Amino acid sequence: MPLWLAAFEAWAVARLLRSPTFHSAVRNVHKRVHEARHGKDPSEMGGTNIDDPEKNSRFVKYFKDEIKEQFWGRSPPRK
Repeated sequence: MPLWLAAFEAWAVARLLRSPTFHSAVRNVHKRVHEARHGKDPSEMGGTNIDDPEKNSRFVKYFKDEIKEQFWGRSPPRK
């Protein structure tokens, strides 16, 4: 490799590593890969919102169905 190309490569790498934009992009990519592998970090979801939001909506739907069945006098399905 020519000397001028090696010098240019060293300069470009040093400049890239000093760039806050580059570090921000790497941080975002790392976060997405980590979340894809291990799931979302509960500490990033907020104080009381550590449960999956879909679980709450499933509970509300189940609760409404149970109240309707009890109100109309239907017996639960047999398994």
